[in-house]
Amino acid sequence: MSVFHPTRLSLPLVLLAVLLCLTLPCSAAETTKEEAMVPLHVAAGTNLIHIARDYCRDRSDWKTIARINQLSDPYLIIRDTRIQVPLSLLVIERLSATVASIHGQVHLSADGRDPVALRQGDTLLPGQTVRTGADGYTHLLLPNNTYTRIEPDSQLTLNYLLRLKDGNVKADFFLGRGNVIHWVQDKLRANESFQTRTPIAVTGIRGTEFRLKMAEITANTVETLRGRVEVSSSGRATTLGPGQGLRVEEGQPPQPPRPLPDPPDKPALEPLYRSLPVIIAAPPHAKAKAIRLRITADRQTQATLFDQSVAPGGRFTIGTLSDGALFASLTAIDQDNFESTVVGPLPFNLRTVPANPMIVSPKSGSTLWGTHGTIEWLDSDQVDHYDLQLARNPEFTDLIDRQQIKEARYTSPELQPGTYYFRVKAVAPDGFTTLYSIPVAWTLKPAPKMDGMEATANQRPTLQWPAMADGWAYDLQVASDKDFGQLVVDQQGLPTTSYTLEDMLAAGTYHVRIRGVENGQPVSPWTPPQTMTVKPKPLGWEELFFGAVTLGLILL
Repeated sequence: MSVFHPTRLSLPLVLLAVLLCLTLPCSAAETTKEEAMVPLHVAAGTNLIHIARDYCRDRSDWKTIARINQLSDPYLIIRDTRIQVPLSLLVIERLSATVASIHGQVHLSADGRDPVALRQGDTLLPGQTVRTGADGYTHLLLPNNTYTRIEPDSQLTLNYLLRLKDGNVKADFFLGRGNVIHWVQDKLRANESFQTRTPIAVTGIRGTEFRLKMAEITANTVETLRGRVEVSSSGRATTLGPGQGLRVEEGQPPQPPRPLPDPPDKPALEPLYRSLPVIIAAPPHAKAKAIRLRITADRQTQATLFDQSVAPGGRFTIGTLSDGALFASLTAIDQDNFESTVVGPLPFNLRTVPANPMIVSPKSGSTLWGTHGTIEWLDSDQVDHYDLQLARNPEFTDLIDRQQIKEARYTSPELQPGTYYFRVKAVAPDGFTTLYSIPVAWTLKPAPKMDGMEATANQRPTLQWPAMADGWAYDLQVASDKDFGQLVVDQQGLPTTSYTLEDMLAAGTYHVRIRGVENGQPVSPWTPPQTMTVKPKPLGWEELFFGAVTLGLILL
């Protein structure tokens, strides 16, 4: 007869119970760890039961809150502290951020989907990630009058953005790489929070402007511009005041705060720049390794258009900007890569339309022939008229002529041989005036006097002229009209200063011009046309004999 012995099952049951005890708490702990936690402020006179009643879906959720925060008595909590509550327990209104401005390459990704280009006016929802390229910036506007600027080569995820039942707003970001700047315009209320996490630290603010940088994988830099920032890492918290910065290294508490470098002096900005590139001198700075210039389209410095760093005393070169009102902001960066508070925004304007006139003829340094100089430049339909100056010196203090003309072409008055200087600027219909063109200088010489300009119809003329310059060849044209539309001779690259026409010409008047050529390219304009006369050939004995016979027949 078999007898049941409870002790035979005791060991397997004990092992199973132990296994369940080890597994279930671990799973619960993992779930709690992965879920987003929202900090709630403990007001005076409240307790966990009241908190669950006021904020949670179920009043019994106070038990979960107690377990997570390791509180045994729901009535014994410390005022003005914060407790962590799982997001899933809270009654909330989900909010979104708005993309206020975009510059360069900026993309949005979520849930493992392919990134899509982010555009101005788009919304950023919790769980979505913004990635900026090497030239990318974006500015986010949050519903609690808070702004976030994401700088190039950065990755920022919006963990949550919500409004509690009491109307307070809470935001939580994760910075995977790169730099962000947060502005909280108004001081946060006690139960509002604005946090940014990195793999290394957590920053929380009450009402401030600060930078958070992840230039290194194993370290963060926090810089407070105004207000105060609390930085937490490895169980330690440090508060930064305005004008202070600190570094946090992986696995270490925050380093002690240190002063930010002194800001740079204001640069010398022109109120109006009329052409690109815009050149701005970086102010000197005794302790900075670089001066950073950021240009925005708005006084609030949200819409970034340009960002560049140069050595103190160097030059910022801005090659591409749209016309309009612009604002410059400068900071100094020290040897430890801490960045100063901001100088600015400094307003200035850019107007490049219409552009400065571009002279196309003659080339500077050219030789013109005759007693007049003719200058041509590119015309624009956005110009009302042109202001020009003709001078004897490159400083344009000894003026010969100054005019306002409508056409993009100018012929000087009669001039003596010598060197002359010319420049022109455009005037728009609204009165805007461009800069002067790059001056062009030319030397005026008398037109080469050509020999052989008289011939008879029974001769092949030989044309001769003085050399224009050593080593030059010459193009020669002979035409029956002043406009050189009916060419009878068109010779190119003549190596000498004379030419005998290959064919005899009919009696009449012809027009001749030459120009200098070097290496197969014209290096001077055509000389003013000179007139060649071809006379009828003299009558021979045959013509005289037949003339006499004809006359005799007429008389008979």
